[in-house]
Formats: sequence, C-alpha cells, structure tokens
Amino acid sequence: MNAFLTVTAFIFLIAAAAYVIHRLNIQHADRIAVHRYSTARPGRRGRVSPTPTAGERREHHSRTAHHR
Repeated sequence: MNAFLTVTAFIFLIAAAAYVIHRLNIQHADRIAVHRYSTARPGRRGRVSPTPTAGERREHHSRTAHHR
C-alpha cells in the first residue's frame, strides 16, 4: 500500500510539473508574438522582407543539404 501511494504521488507531481511547464511555454510564446522583429529602418525605402519562420528555415536547410 505504501509503494502504491508513493508511485501515485510521483505521478501526480510529474503531471503537475508538466502542466506548469506547458503554461509557462504558452506565456512565453505570447510574449514573443508581441515583438516585431522585422521593422523598417528609418530612411530605407521599399518593402521589408519578413523573417522566415522556423518551418521555412527548416525547409530551406533540408533543400540546401541535399545539393552539397
């Protein structure tokens, strides 16, 4: 019975920690989304190209890796 309670307590603590980490990741992503990284510099004309997303960078990397 004591081992069962110990295992149950560990599982509960792991689940609680995973939930807290998940919530912190969501808050962090929301804070990052507020920032604008591709702002136009004063005095420059034309269109500013947006920064690539992680998926686009990964896709570009996988395309260039095959051509070496």
